[in-house]
Amino acid sequence: MSPEPVALAIGGSLVAVAAVRSAVTRIGVRRQLRVALVAPDPAARVAAVQTAGENGVGRNARLLLDIAEAEEDIWVRQALAQTVMRHRWEPACTVALVRLRVWAKQELLWGRLEVPAASVVGVDGAQALVSTGWWEE
Repeated sequence: MSPEPVALAIGGSLVAVAAVRSAVTRIGVRRQLRVALVAPDPAARVAAVQTAGENGVGRNARLLLDIAEAEEDIWVRQALAQTVMRHRWEPACTVALVRLRVWAKQELLWGRLEVPAASVVGVDGAQALVSTGWWEE
């Protein structure tokens, strides 16, 4: 018997073991991430959001979108939005990632979209938006 088939079988089995180990590790990390994202301490949730960003926002988009829609703490929401916006270079290949990016953009801009009160006095509301540059027709 020649050594090539034996070496090929050993090499193939090592690649299979590495693939299985990688999958099990990924599942374990995802489980730990889910637990940390619902922790009672906001600092732990912020750390989990940052870790999810380091692991890839696109890879964790569905999980992060679920958290974004349910999160009530403003600091966690801001950390999540900033993490998503820092990873805009990742290709938007899933609907969950696109929705997460839209959520993050809205979350970061929510305070900037208020119309100044002085510009609304004595003017029709729609006209005030146009005259102050907040809306274009």
